Amino acid sequence: MGRDMLSKEQGQELIAQVLGLSRADDVQVTLEASHTTHLRFARNSPSTSGTHSDHTLSVRSAFGPQSASATVNQLDLESLKQVVARSEELARLAPDNPEHMPDLGPQTFANVSAYDASLIERGSAEIVAGSGLCINQARQQGLVAAGFSEASARASWIGNRRGLFGHHQTTQAAFSETARTKERGGSGWAAGVGNAVSAVDYARCSATAIDKARRSADPKPLAPGKYVTILEPACVASLMQMLLFSMNARSADEGRSFFSEPDGKTKLGQPLFPESVSIHSDPSAAIAPGAPWGEGGLPQAPRSWIERGKVANLFCERFWAQKRQREALPPPSNLLMSGGSGSLQDLVASTRQGVLITSLWYIRFVDPRSLLLTGLTRDGVFWIQDGKLSHPVSNFRWNDSPIRVLKNIDAMTASLRTSPREGAASNISVPALRVKEFELSSVSDAV
Repeated sequence: MGRDMLSKEQGQELIAQVLGLSRADDVQVTLEASHTTHLRFARNSPSTSGTHSDHTLSVRSAFGPQSASATVNQLDLESLKQVVARSEELARLAPDNPEHMPDLGPQTFANVSAYDASLIERGSAEIVAGSGLCINQARQQGLVAAGFSEASARASWIGNRRGLFGHHQTTQAAFSETARTKERGGSGWAAGVGNAVSAVDYARCSATAIDKARRSADPKPLAPGKYVTILEPACVASLMQMLLFSMNARSADEGRSFFSEPDGKTKLGQPLFPESVSIHSDPSAAIAPGAPWGEGGLPQAPRSWIERGKVANLFCERFWAQKRQREALPPPSNLLMSGGSGSLQDLVASTRQGVLITSLWYIRFVDPRSLLLTGLTRDGVFWIQDGKLSHPVSNFRWNDSPIRVLKNIDAMTASLRTSPREGAASNISVPALRVKEFELSSVSDAV
């Protein structure tokens, strides 16, 4: 897979062609090339598989404060001429943008190692072998499994007339599986991500999903309420992702955010959480690398967002940074949360009484101003008694905030690469957390 993707030099040549065709005051070109293969199985049998390749070239033209973009997925000369002409025509029709910023000049980007050639060479075969292993294990155990594997190779380019140029390659593999008992309502879920298919542990995912399915059969009722709760890493990834992308300087300055304070001030620098809480980003981090640039080619760099409990930074777009005379910071391209030590099993063993939640689903904002979220638990909720999983309990709708979760941290495991349930992502590393309370607001009929 991916052997016919554009080289760095071919992409650079295409950008140069577009720049040469443009008559705009400013022109920025982005090019994305991808090759993706997938395999889906359900009811213990493969159901769909396919491969998809694409190239997408976008041109943003600007005449003073007027700008517009056009996109094309054909890269012949005539198509390039047409997309440039279309973007220029739209730009001349666009109203003046009072927040328009000129394109960036040359930038220095981090050296990100997120490309594994083995995915190109053996990815498809490894997906088939891994999925087959999971199907066979479910059949042998008398369970019904469904899963989805995907492997992709991507290349990105950015360039403009002012000398900006960047090129980045990445590979990503992701797998998720749900196993269910044929009766008694047992269901378990597990997932794995990496920069190569070989980094995804299919055997571990299968064993985890099967174990949770067996353990979660015949759940007992539990009254809604606030409980000591252990959140598995996938749950933490979902919550922290929503927290981090709410850390916007402009919305805080304008009073529209949890990070706002009266009189146009913000919570920047305030100690909001225990000192054990630190969240940072670093595009070059080996454990979960990110992209080397953000919107418009603004470079990513190692950066703290929450440092020993204090709000260390808020990301800030270029216009707002200029207006407020501060540094422009792109939203982070990865999320790295420091952890403690030990495993999930250690965390359970040290818990006298509480709830283990293995998966969160359908998370939505209730109140963006307070970061109150709601969602459902799925595929295994368990009562912990004296350091052991005593019995499964019903699923719940929950209402809580990542702010309260961080403030109520009681213990955490070592940080590990994981993906949120909704939307596979290989750029996150977080621990499992035990929190002093988490609000389970009502019982759900979900499995």
